[in-house]
Amino acid sequence: MKAIIPILLMAAITTLGHAQNFIKPGDRIIRNDWIKPSHDFYKNVIRDTSGKIIYEFMMDDVTTIDQAHKQITFIRSRQVPIGSFSADTSITDLSFKPLSMHETLRQKVHYDMLFTDNQATVKAIRNAVSSVKTYPMMSGYFEDNMIEYIFGYLELKKGITYTLDNFNKDTPSPSDPYALTYLFDDVWPLAADHQLTYSVIRFTHGDTEGYIWIDQGTHQVIKQQGNFKGGSYLITKL
Repeated sequence: MKAIIPILLMAAITTLGHAQNFIKPGDRIIRNDWIKPSHDFYKNVIRDTSGKIIYEFMMDDVTTIDQAHKQITFIRSRQVPIGSFSADTSITDLSFKPLSMHETLRQKVHYDMLFTDNQATVKAIRNAVSSVKTYPMMSGYFEDNMIEYIFGYLELKKGITYTLDNFNKDTPSPSDPYALTYLFDDVWPLAADHQLTYSVIRFTHGDTEGYIWIDQGTHQVIKQQGNFKGGSYLITKL
């Protein structure tokens, strides 16, 4: 299986069409009926260009769905570096339109964000001193701390490149889009009587590019590998 995957990847990339679609919250291509409440753990290993491990940590991810209030909550926590706690909580409506986000970084910095159709407002608190900044956005954007959760809930067609606009306060432009291309399907044998059918998606995001593996049964990301200017990362669902 390992030997054939690079060949399939290259073949799929060279035969991609040039069509491109833009995905916005609420589009039919987003299958919110596929999403289920879940509690998952992911391992993230980040390496420099020489292959040396810079960070290695676990991520505790929780997804809840509140049908009464028509909201989805994505919660993630991790220790990175070890001994420093970080967490973020993103709330969207059922179409994945961002509503709010709260983030704590290393117990020292806090962010509270509110989102409207054409604007993101970020309140930062550092050493008990707060500041507020607003960012104009084009209608139809997602939010950086939750966008990777939804890749498996997109009903993509093979060979088409899709773009999702993405608000990211840490980039020179707050618009920080992802481009996704569904390449092919494959199978992992897990046991003598069981196998995992998955989809492989190529992505680009800023100066990062790589691949996403999605379980076709659960629609969850099971692996994501990315390469960027300073190194690479590998996220694996446990």
